[in-house]
Amino acid sequence: MRSPPPIPATDWLPGDSETETLSLPDGRRLAYTVYGDDDGSPVLFCHGTPGSHVIARLLATPARERGVSLIAPDRPGIGNSADAPITLAEWPDDAAHLLSHLDVDAAGAIGFSGGGPFALACHRLPEIQRIALLGGSGPPAIGSTGRVQQFVGTLSRHAPWALGRLFRLQRWFAVRRDPSYAVGFVAQETPETDALAADEVARIVRADMLTAMARGPSAIIREQRLLSQPWPFALEDVSVPVAVFQGRRDGNVAPSTGKALAKQLPDASLELVDSDHLGTLTAAGDDALAAVQRRTRV
Repeated sequence: MRSPPPIPATDWLPGDSETETLSLPDGRRLAYTVYGDDDGSPVLFCHGTPGSHVIARLLATPARERGVSLIAPDRPGIGNSADAPITLAEWPDDAAHLLSHLDVDAAGAIGFSGGGPFALACHRLPEIQRIALLGGSGPPAIGSTGRVQQFVGTLSRHAPWALGRLFRLQRWFAVRRDPSYAVGFVAQETPETDALAADEVARIVRADMLTAMARGPSAIIREQRLLSQPWPFALEDVSVPVAVFQGRRDGNVAPSTGKALAKQLPDASLELVDSDHLGTLTAAGDDALAAVQRRTRV
């Protein structure tokens, strides 16, 4: 079993020994990290947007204890992954190459926040047998986001240059301020887990933000635009079981979103979590891991 190295007090950025890379068929570089139990049940983790593989560190301890190999890639243009205009429909192909590279023929998938749509898009892969959403975004028709996210989505479509300046300004402040500054974008309450103190959670969240923006904001803007448009698949087409975890006090993704997703997905369960957006990840992460551990699809 491998434990992730501690995040240093200085800003953590991609390119350190934590990240491994895979060369995709078109020559692009895909960066990823495996947390938890290297020999455990494989689970693909889809980070949020803005976000990176680093946020999966929050589940490293429960993954190790549960015997899960948590595979956390950075999508194109994020962290150490080469940029490319990959769409929501094309992302599963990258994920399939990563799973094949790791000799994985059966896995679960978890999507946090804006990673939810990317996890659901992987339903078409024969390797993905179960999916869990942790505060996962829904399609535009559901009206899933709060005012800030709606504003960001609008800017991504109509004024990407302005959104780019906004993201650069946020990163500038994140580098110079206390880690709690970054937490304010994904949490309304003081974050803490059974395994990590609040200050360590904050440092991970800041590292996640800095890694997401390390190559500039273009990939984040592209993803925001993708998620604000109709998805290339219907929820009714998702044939694998989906466990939906939704925070009751989520200020980033409306609680009604989780309920709507669970209602429209053909085979879904819903668990309301007494927490905010980030708290849904930290409080229900272990349950999500349990929900998607390797089982035989019938």
